[in-house]
Amino acid sequence: MAYERIIISDGILTLECGEEITIETVHEFKDDVEEKSNSSDINTVVANLSEARFLDSSGIGFLVSLNSRLKRNGKRMFLLRPSEHICKTLDLVRLISFFTIIQDEREIV
Repeated sequence: MAYERIIISDGILTLECGEEITIETVHEFKDDVEEKSNSSDINTVVANLSEARFLDSSGIGFLVSLNSRLKRNGKRMFLLRPSEHICKTLDLVRLISFFTIIQDEREIV
């Protein structure tokens, strides 16, 4: 499963990701996340990756595209608690510094 749910609260959209973010699973949530994050009520997107264990190129592409679009629109995106494996994957493709990684929601200011 790609995601468990989307939570919207106080201008923050939180995407609760499942174990795999792949070409198969990105299609389950891509349109929904993009539509909801375009709302003027949303200023921050948090991808909770604490359960994610595998991220393929489609998953990476989705996260990069979402982060880029949000930045262009003056919004922010955070990756919450990505596993060591997910961090290594992002580092391998030289994208670790492209994202703001946080370990706790309280880091969102």
